[in-house]
Amino acid sequence: MAEDAFTAGAAWWRVEGVPGWTTVSAGAADPALEEAIAEATLAAGEPQRHGGWWLIPVAGEGVLGLADGPDVTRSFLLGVAEVVAATAQAGGLRRSLEEKESQRSRLLQALLTAQEEERGRIARDLHDQIGQSLTAILMALDRQLERPDPAAVDARDELGRLRGLTAVTLADVRRIALDLRPSVLDELGLAAALRRFARELHERFAIPVTVLAEVPERLPPQVETVLYRVAQEALTNVVRHARATEASIVVTVSRGAVQLVVEDDGVGFDPESLAPAERIGLIGMRERLELLGGSLRLESVPGGGCSVHGRLPLA
Repeated sequence: MAEDAFTAGAAWWRVEGVPGWTTVSAGAADPALEEAIAEATLAAGEPQRHGGWWLIPVAGEGVLGLADGPDVTRSFLLGVAEVVAATAQAGGLRRSLEEKESQRSRLLQALLTAQEEERGRIARDLHDQIGQSLTAILMALDRQLERPDPAAVDARDELGRLRGLTAVTLADVRRIALDLRPSVLDELGLAAALRRFARELHERFAIPVTVLAEVPERLPPQVETVLYRVAQEALTNVVRHARATEASIVVTVSRGAVQLVVEDDGVGFDPESLAPAERIGLIGMRERLELLGGSLRLESVPGGGCSVHGRLPLA
């Protein structure tokens, strides 16, 4: 029809989930061409001539009609059928793939949401129950150590050792709770949470981390959570692998999107040479961002440090 060889076209197709025939026509379709004729053509399995129309069965799924065209060979008509069948199959596969990808995205989003909720629940339990119990034990040990009893030097030494162990355990519980779900993220937002995380990394690993966050006071909760987790994973990799002397986090908002950049001056690496097990963290960061329509870009060379660039649209 595009080459003006035919004046009209029509198609009758079986669409999954739709009863009967789905009809599409272009040009002056002949009203005498009814679904019954299409049904008979499909059953015959061969191109048929009906009035001024060529009717061509396609892959047992539909019938293509071409009107008022030149005399053509059976081979030409079968070739048309093969092209249409291949196109239809490709379209079906593409739709199936898109649906599966959509389902995967929805499942992954639900999984990440459930994961964050579970992290929050465990963090609250650690802080409220275990944390309070350890605090009570610490206070009881303090009271025992304050009691004057010169004859019980050994007991006091043991109490002092237990007090030190309890204090360390309490600090570990609080740190684990904050790592699971930092309350400051929910209460004060992304910038405050990133500054606190950077401060803790400096205290624990002696790596200074500069934070520059030029963002609104609050962003959408999902955006804050995703960006925090990406920054957390990136800086965890810095601590584990980079052998860096310093790192930085920059968060800005422009053109309807928020950008996150995490950089370090460490040993760097070749991204293409990473083993599958070493890509898990990067895959996790990328999927978190892509679920919200964002993207991740990695820049690194051996000896040249590393930069992680994340971008999320603000709908």
